[in-house]
Amino acid sequence: MMNDGSEQMYFKLCSDHLSVEAIPKKRVRVDLAKLKSEPPQEYELLMWTAHFAVLRSESGEEITLRRDGRMIVRKSRSEDIARKAAADMISVVLRDFRA
Repeated sequence: MMNDGSEQMYFKLCSDHLSVEAIPKKRVRVDLAKLKSEPPQEYELLMWTAHFAVLRSESGEEITLRRDGRMIVRKSRSEDIARKAAADMISVVLRDFRA
């Protein structure tokens, strides 16, 4: 079985019941400066600050990614799809944007 990133994260449904918070099990440092200068092809960079970035996946989820790897996934059709979007994002981070 391939590692899709979901085993590396804790998930919880946010209080609005529309968003999912994803928290890495192990410490992660995200290179947000590199993310800004070289955004991943499969995501649109909507907003960037020194502390977090907001990206949109090809399927429409909005992912707020913090420097410590925590993220909030919004605008997803279901909790399962939001979890998959977070797992996909952490895989991209670990592959290309680990500080």
